[in-house]
This record gives sequence, structure tokens and C-alpha cells, in this order.
Amino acid sequence: MPRTDPVRVFVSYTHDSPEHKDHVLAFSEFLVRNGLDVTLDQWNLAHRQDWYTWAIASIENADHVIVVASARYREAADGHASPESNRGLQSEAALLREKLHSDRPAWTRKILPVVLPGHTPAEIPAFLQPQTADHYLVAEFTVAGCEALLRVLTAQPPHVKPALGARQPHLPPRPASPVPLRQKVVSRGGITIVNQGGDQNVSM
Repeated sequence: MPRTDPVRVFVSYTHDSPEHKDHVLAFSEFLVRNGLDVTLDQWNLAHRQDWYTWAIASIENADHVIVVASARYREAADGHASPESNRGLQSEAALLREKLHSDRPAWTRKILPVVLPGHTPAEIPAFLQPQTADHYLVAEFTVAGCEALLRVLTAQPPHVKPALGARQPHLPPRPASPVPLRQKVVSRGGITIVNQGGDQNVSM
């Protein structure tokens, strides 16, 4: 039975710059306009927040976690940032690594690395397997520009396997092809003899 409640999506990203934050905000607004229930930190600033417990609850409750690729995200998530930088993101990435370790098949399906315009797959953290697992390129904030990601979020694959046929076709064996006999033409005294038996000598 198809689900009727909206798909819940948590967006994990770094505050690289004001421009990057605005880009992630615009992307999240696009997803909401297309029927997805997005959780984003920028919409939770009305009161003082314990961001660590907020991230835990948001990740636990999400159907999918979108990881927005960026150079700083990769640096912090893969353990190359200083302890003082991007502490919130380092905590989020540690939570995601724990989830993958606890149930890799389930969380490989749930965590979706997304590459926004202006970024490249090289900015996806190594723990999310940028070379050996799927990632999603967003060309623009339109349905066409975001189609591959939207199909995964809404469980609408581009191709559906057809129903299994009632029976397999009957394919009788083909008759064996006759082996042609070698022909040897021998001329003796103006008389031509065709020898179909092979290489036997013909004498006259």
C-alpha cells in the first residue's frame, strides 16, 4: 500500500559560507515545494537549541539523510579538520558513520550524497564511497534538474521490471547441418572423374 504521509528528509551540510548556506536553503525550499518534509537547521532558530540531541532525533526520524557535498564537509567528516572547526558537523558525521557501521545495507540506502551546482563528486566524504556507491548530481532546482534524486526520495524508479511471463518459449533443437564431402577432380586421358569419398587415389 503506498504511503500517504510525506517523506521525511534531514539535510546535513556545513556552513562553508553565507552563499553556501543560502544555496542549501534554496535547495531545501525546492524539496518542500515538491512535497518532501525537510528538516533544516535554518528553520529551527526560534529558541535556544541543543543541536547535538536535535541532530540525533532528526537523523533517527528521517526516511533519508541528504549529505550536501562540499570541500569543508569532506574535510570535517573524514577526520582531517581541527577539533575546533565545524564541531557540529563533525558530530553529525560521526553519527552517520555509526549508523553505517550498525547496519550498512539499510543506511547506505538512507544516506544520499548530493552534489549541488558549483560542486563536484570529489567533495563527497570518503566514508560515503564517492567512487563505488551512488551519488546524485543536481543541475538546477527544477524537477528535471533534480530528477534522479527525486526519484529515489519518492521511490519512483525510471524503469520497472516487467511481470514474469507465464512460460518460457519452446525452442526445439535445430537439425544438424550435413557435413559436405570433399570433392577431388582428377583428369585422366581427357576423362574427368569426381571423387566424393575424400582423398583416395584414382587410377586409370
